[in-house]
Amino acid sequence: MPKFVQHIAFVSFMLFISLNLFVRCAQTASPPGGKKDTLAPKIVSTIPLNKSKNYNGKKIELNFNEYVNIRSLNQELLITPNVGTYETRIRPMGLTIQLDSSLQKNTTYTFNFRNAIEDMSERNIGKNIKLVFSTGSDIDSLQISGNVKSLETNKKLESVLVGLYPYTDTLRIDQAKPYYFTKTDTSGNYQIENIAAGKYYMAAFIDANNNLLYNSNKESVDFMTQDFIDLKKNYSQDFRIALQNQDPLKISKTTSTAKTVLYELSRGVKNIQVEPKTLAYQIENNRNLRFYVGNVEQKDTIRITANITDSLNRQTVLALKVKFREPNKKEKVSSAPLRFEVFPASNHLLSPSDSITIKFQKPIALIDTKGIRFGTGPDEEIQLPDEAFGWNSYANELTIQKGYLPLRDKFELKLSKNTFISVEKDTSQIFTQSFEFQNLENYGSISGRINIPSGNFIFQLIKSDTKSLAYQQIAETKFEFPHVEPGLYELRAIEDQNKNGLWDLGNFRTKTKPEAIHYFPTKIKLKANFQITDVLISPQ
Repeated sequence: MPKFVQHIAFVSFMLFISLNLFVRCAQTASPPGGKKDTLAPKIVSTIPLNKSKNYNGKKIELNFNEYVNIRSLNQELLITPNVGTYETRIRPMGLTIQLDSSLQKNTTYTFNFRNAIEDMSERNIGKNIKLVFSTGSDIDSLQISGNVKSLETNKKLESVLVGLYPYTDTLRIDQAKPYYFTKTDTSGNYQIENIAAGKYYMAAFIDANNNLLYNSNKESVDFMTQDFIDLKKNYSQDFRIALQNQDPLKISKTTSTAKTVLYELSRGVKNIQVEPKTLAYQIENNRNLRFYVGNVEQKDTIRITANITDSLNRQTVLALKVKFREPNKKEKVSSAPLRFEVFPASNHLLSPSDSITIKFQKPIALIDTKGIRFGTGPDEEIQLPDEAFGWNSYANELTIQKGYLPLRDKFELKLSKNTFISVEKDTSQIFTQSFEFQNLENYGSISGRINIPSGNFIFQLIKSDTKSLAYQQIAETKFEFPHVEPGLYELRAIEDQNKNGLWDLGNFRTKTKPEAIHYFPTKIKLKANFQITDVLISPQ
């Protein structure tokens, strides 16, 4: 090869390398400095045009002024009314939705993308990106707005589905999807726009599985008690949702031994009353019902009617056939020894409102009250009268009433051996526990009333940090908590309409609302030796 040809080839190669490096650098480098992008994506064009009329196509298209990222479209995009199935194609600066079926005639559609669209550079979210159009000559303009809170906590709830249903006398929200719907924002607020005039039913629920249907067993709900609203102008409707389980209480499993029969129930229970009271029984783990054989012949089948109040305060009557299993000759039948706990615990200072409770793991058949004493000094003991003691309905919880506790700063609870004998004939052991009263100056008090002329209410003080129930009082319209530990509390009043001392849930199938709960609007900060009076709870 001639030298000049070699030279030209070498120069060309070096030029190629240099240009390639330059191009690569130009592709990857970005100019330093500059202002941070704080602007959200903006729509530059749509198909159809926003607020257009007489559109009958199947393609929905949005184009933006910058590169965008589309996130969680299935959850964020709300289309009303429902358009059925569709396919989505995402482009660098927009997206296209291809509908599988034709749109309804003379209908206003809303495509609300909520927080689905953000720019690529700084993730700035395009808030309330919405496309509205009509397949007819008019665009519907009515709207419904409101707020959704938890009935139990009074907290504003996000992402709760609020649905609007065309009225029919057979409507069930667990079987029919809403015609119009939206979801609440971070403040619990919602707004449904571009609604046609007409008769509608409304409901709000947590759509946990995103199927637009109410699941009565798992999803909190609120609903209108009236048949419908005749929408002719803008409307406002607030909701207070609560869990409702419509499934009947059932026995999920039965276990029989020579000494006990255990019924495992499908959900938790609060109280059980049985007739006849032939057998000792109790609730275990807030869910199970156990019967004890006692002195009954094992071969006998005993028919029992159990009246049960479940964890949702629903009443159920179960007819039971209790049959204890006869042990074989080689089987050794044993039972756990009698155990108990005393409340309050030894590290808890007593208040004047406290009683002392002894909780056993099985029912007690016999008690020797002489074996229960209070030691108040080196050689001083107090014997309590029989009226000082009270048993619960299962005979596994003994309460020593507060009015019978010694008027001493310090004292001891003393239990002699064999003071208690269980239904399985095992006995208690010697026990001693010390108690000390808190100085009254370390407590405060809270009193007031609810602004309702008459009624029956369950007044509750809730610890603000743990959301646990601290104090409760059942009264008509006035309440007083005299010995309250210092702290931050929330105050509420439950309308106890049936006077059962429980908060009763509703039933959407019968349009029965839960018992109302009214909240004091602010938290109450109570200091030691401080009285807060004239607290007024207003209906909500």
